[in-house]
Amino acid sequence: MQFRVESFETVTSTNDLIKRAIEEGKPEGLAVRGLRQTAGYGRQGRAWESPIGGMYQSFLLRPEVPPAQLPTLSLLVGLAVRRAVAVLVPELEDRMQVKWPNDIVVVEAPASLDEAASAAGEGSACGEGPSPLCDAAPGDDSQPRHPFHKLCGISTEMHARALCVGVGVNVARPVDAASVPTGKNVPIYLDELGFCEGPVEDCINAVADALCDQLAIVYPLWCEQGFEPFQAEFDACSALSGRFVRMEDLSGNVLAAGTVTRVAPDGRLVLRTPEGVEVFASSGEAHIR
Repeated sequence: MQFRVESFETVTSTNDLIKRAIEEGKPEGLAVRGLRQTAGYGRQGRAWESPIGGMYQSFLLRPEVPPAQLPTLSLLVGLAVRRAVAVLVPELEDRMQVKWPNDIVVVEAPASLDEAASAAGEGSACGEGPSPLCDAAPGDDSQPRHPFHKLCGISTEMHARALCVGVGVNVARPVDAASVPTGKNVPIYLDELGFCEGPVEDCINAVADALCDQLAIVYPLWCEQGFEPFQAEFDACSALSGRFVRMEDLSGNVLAAGTVTRVAPDGRLVLRTPEGVEVFASSGEAHIR
């Protein structure tokens, strides 16, 4: 397949335009890009303003697949992003991992937690309130975890019986550091990793084009054969494998806890509890301990 690309200088969010296209009955294969978003949002409704420097691109998909297959789509898109970035920055491939269910992260051991926090614009690694380097909530005595550096976030939404898939990749650090969204993970940008020589708009478009190319390869195969052809690739670059995690809902309630062993063919995260029982997580956020 080949994506039909529509590009804009400023949008509320690329997801908004895809949803409008879905409501208008447009066929799948539309990709919408925006250099700037005034009301961007990600998984679980987190909203932010998206300045120039990120690749913001959303896709209209109408897969004719069993409903049980749909949860694996975000995992597939994560692999497509990883492949796309690896084409542009080959030396980064071994450090990029897919973090269930919707992030691409870069594994890097900073010289110190304070230095990593300073680079992210934070006052300290584990000060008051949640820190990008700590999964613990305020008052939790757990130790800071080895940090992931977040490169990409993915959202997948069902809308009017079609799918809106939004992807944001950190290409160049915005000039205004205050506009950078904060979260569990320290953000990292491709321009800090040796990519993005020349105008930032050209770099953003290069990443967006590479993603379209890779998604055009993996999506038809996923529609025909499901996630099975990609299972080994995902397991090989899974950021959570072998880590003890707590799965929590938005209110902080623990849904499950255990060591991640794999991702099931239906997209659920498989954890082994301290008692040796396997549990399957289909939702929630993974907090590494």
